[in-house]
Amino acid sequence: MASQRAIAIDMGRRRLRAIEADVDRGRMTVRRVLVEPLPDDLDPDDPQGIGAWVGRTLRTAGLGKVRATVAISREHVVLKRLTLPSTEHHELPEMTRLALQRQLPFDPAGAVIDFACVDRTATSTTVIAVAAPETVLASVRDAARAAGINVERMSLRTMGTAALIATNVTEGPPTGVLAVDISGDRVEFTVIVGGAIRFSRAGELPAGDDPQAIADAVLTEARRTWMSYRVIDDSDDVTRAVVFGDQRVCDLVTVSLRDALNIETETFGRHVRVDTSRADGDMGPVWPLAGLLLAPMLDREVIDFLHPRKTPDIAGRRRKIACGIVGALVVVVLGGVTWARFDLADRRDRMDNLQAQKNMLLPAYLRYGRDRYKLAHLEHWESVDADWLEHLDYIVSMTPPADRVVLDSWTGTLAFGGVKFDRKTRVFSSSKEIRIVVDGEAADRMTADAFRGLLVDTASYDISTTGADARSGRRLAWSFQYNLRSTDAVPVSGDAPAGPEHSSP
Repeated sequence: MASQRAIAIDMGRRRLRAIEADVDRGRMTVRRVLVEPLPDDLDPDDPQGIGAWVGRTLRTAGLGKVRATVAISREHVVLKRLTLPSTEHHELPEMTRLALQRQLPFDPAGAVIDFACVDRTATSTTVIAVAAPETVLASVRDAARAAGINVERMSLRTMGTAALIATNVTEGPPTGVLAVDISGDRVEFTVIVGGAIRFSRAGELPAGDDPQAIADAVLTEARRTWMSYRVIDDSDDVTRAVVFGDQRVCDLVTVSLRDALNIETETFGRHVRVDTSRADGDMGPVWPLAGLLLAPMLDREVIDFLHPRKTPDIAGRRRKIACGIVGALVVVVLGGVTWARFDLADRRDRMDNLQAQKNMLLPAYLRYGRDRYKLAHLEHWESVDADWLEHLDYIVSMTPPADRVVLDSWTGTLAFGGVKFDRKTRVFSSSKEIRIVVDGEAADRMTADAFRGLLVDTASYDISTTGADARSGRRLAWSFQYNLRSTDAVPVSGDAPAGPEHSSP
């Protein structure tokens, strides 16, 4: 696989530092080193002015428009080593943010927080958490934009120093090392134990290029750092110090640190994975930048203020599935709408044809409707009838023998209410009632009651009397008059009860 170009830039308040290298399979070949002091007339608080000057300087050095890793100084960043009571990856971003926000010296709402895992147990995770003010990062982004730099990653320069110490196997076991970085505008102290940062602090450096003044300032800050570290943690595990920076200053610093801290001290000069034979400048001021480029290739978790770790969207996959389903439904619906439009046009054509047929057949249909209603009306009129002989024969069949009962008269009338039409149900109806009055005389009261009982037991008639039966007969002793009502044109066949047997009074 072909090597890739990688660039790291540190836009400090005093100097511009940059390194260009080819990276391939975990190894790096340095091609160009750039260290330029800022002009005296340039305002370090003007990101646009700094960016314009950086852009011109990079183009002069042959770098042009680049995609680069931008280093952030330790002085702007809060760095803490935190042990979190969780091993779940999706819980760590939020837990880190909550734990670090309580320790920030600036407004937590304007902080960009990222972290890197350094150790895990069965129940906890140890991380290096960093926080930088958004205003500082925004100023760096503005300067990079003005310089024509496409920022690929924005990381802490201290992480580059730690990566070099932790992975340089020729330097011995990467435990108990105090890294002293004097390559920037400020000195940065980092305690690296077991390949991970345990403690970090930045200190002031004097302006100017006097090596002795710088070495004295580094020694003063080193003593302060050493005392701060001993308060926080036992310093017995730190067995040596490694100094990064200009060779003249490093020579003085290594001697003074060895005498003050009583530990082995050396200047960082090479790394087993970095080829500096083709570099066109001194590597001392840019070694931490080389570490920033090397760290991602060594599967080390890196800090990136441009893309800080966030709580993963656990519901994202479900939303994607839901969106896919919704998209499919939209396609189906749109297809259905298109099909429905064609179907609607076809149905409208059919409707027009059917409407034409309806208009043509409507007169015949209306004529049929009139004829049907006329027929139904006539059928109801014809249904109003009564078979008087059947009624007479039916009643006579129940009359006792002539020596017991004599019928004086038998009168039948038909009450007809006419044919009516219900507009709601659109049905014809008619009402009729057959009325029969029977006058007669019975031999005795018991016979008259028996005859009356037979008429009551029929299903065809409702019976009533106009007055009380009495002994007023002319031929037989007991006279009676029964009023019969029925709606049946013909009495119900087989419904006549058997007549009473002949009996003597």
